[in-house]
Amino acid sequence: MSEHYQVLARKYRPHKFEELVGQTHTIKTLVNALDNNNLHHGFLFTGTRGVGKTTIARIFAKSLNCEKGISSKPCGKCETCQEIDQGQSIDLIELDAASHTGVDHMREILENAQYLPTKNLYKIYLIDEVHMLSKSSFNALLKTLEEPPGHIKFLLATTDPKKLPVTILSRCLQFNLNKLSHNEILSQLKFIMDSEGLEFEESALSKIADFGNGSMRDALSLLDQSISYGNGSVKDKDIKAMLGLVLHDDIIKLATLVIERRAEEVILFVRDLAHKGESLSNALQDLTSLFHQISIAQMLTNNKQIASEIITLASQISMHDLQLFYQIAINGQKDLTYSPSEQIGLEMTLLRMISFHPEYDDEKKTLKTSTKPKTNSPKVKQSALEAEPEIATKNTKEMPEKKSNEDKQSKSRKQIKINNQNDWERIINDLPFEGAAKMLVKNTLFSSYESDKLVLTLNEEFNNLLTKSVQKSIEKALFNEFNKITLEIESGNTNGRTLSQKENIKEQQKRKKTEKQFLNDEGLKEIEEAFNTKVDLKSIKSLKESSNV
Repeated sequence: MSEHYQVLARKYRPHKFEELVGQTHTIKTLVNALDNNNLHHGFLFTGTRGVGKTTIARIFAKSLNCEKGISSKPCGKCETCQEIDQGQSIDLIELDAASHTGVDHMREILENAQYLPTKNLYKIYLIDEVHMLSKSSFNALLKTLEEPPGHIKFLLATTDPKKLPVTILSRCLQFNLNKLSHNEILSQLKFIMDSEGLEFEESALSKIADFGNGSMRDALSLLDQSISYGNGSVKDKDIKAMLGLVLHDDIIKLATLVIERRAEEVILFVRDLAHKGESLSNALQDLTSLFHQISIAQMLTNNKQIASEIITLASQISMHDLQLFYQIAINGQKDLTYSPSEQIGLEMTLLRMISFHPEYDDEKKTLKTSTKPKTNSPKVKQSALEAEPEIATKNTKEMPEKKSNEDKQSKSRKQIKINNQNDWERIINDLPFEGAAKMLVKNTLFSSYESDKLVLTLNEEFNNLLTKSVQKSIEKALFNEFNKITLEIESGNTNGRTLSQKENIKEQQKRKKTEKQFLNDEGLKEIEEAFNTKVDLKSIKSLKESSNV
């Protein structure tokens, strides 16, 4: 490689609007404004890192001060254009607000705004990360923004526009830059590799585009690292080793084991990955991505371009189950932070998928069932409450006192009535429902109870919980309370009226109250003002929550 190697992010930084990747809506607006000489005095570019905020601002500055006149197509060859490209223009004042937050520095700069440009048409102030300015600095900037001289243009860039005062926002034209798509980043990476004459595998560049997460700069930095690691080439196996990725075939095998509910093999497979030093968090991300690809394969009618192994998996799992797996995988990624180890977090996530997987076809859930036990012989006792008459008579003679007590309990159970949702919620809290059964009944609504038939409406979001084993658990708890009862569970919209939904609403109200009390504390307000920051609402916890951490 060259002795004076230039990083790719700088070497391939766009110098014209036509070279920019993405941001079509922003470019179109700026081009029209330049070509029609309809120019505002303040422009604000917002968006996450590496999406082109300062790059667009510099191209815009060239368009304003190009020696060939204002145009959306600066020549790039005149002295002014070259000075701007090299960061040496005396009339383009670039500030990093993160390191120049003081009001004295800002006042000194803005005091010179009244003077005409040294050699160009406009004096341009490009302030990056403008949200980092102090309150006093914002006030100083606002004074100039309110009544700017005709030769002044302000180009502001920020990753957090919510921290800007409304008075600043209202005096600027705001352009929200989107994250770049996977294909936009991948296309640019391929262009760069071809331009450099370097060898690459498209699958490797695709992984780099994924890790760029919408940021071209992040992707190019990773590409630089990959080229060095591969000694001038970018190969899939090198990316895997460099980033700690799990092989695609391993992810396919893991997904197959989960879909087939082979729990023991899943645990052994995860432990093997951990033993080899693989990144288990990356493995879970790749598995989540695979579920997405399988879902796409199920939806598309023309899947000729989809890999055969994905099509095979798509035929082995229902759409409903796949959506459940995907949601569990997403939540599992969040839970990894709180797990004792990545291995435990991944194992529990995969076991959760298997546990919540509906039963096989011969064990499918039944939404209508009776808790009355079936018998194959009239001599077999059906239940403690429905004993055969002969046996009951015998028991009465031998144990009259015990029989009397049982009769009282039986009559007591027969007299229990459920007339409304409140009665049903009382029963939910009183009966010994456990685990998934408890979760399911808390997400049901009372519909009716007539002639020993109890009809419930289950929140449709929890249909996956109604498996054969869970239903048996519910029946057992109900049978111990009622003498005769037929249970019918229907899926539907519960409109926030179940016990679980009421508890969630109550908890949210309680949390909002806690947040309000905390945020209204005068001491906290002073700290926020002193450090120019805001409290992360997710970090606010009650004393009870804190003691459980």
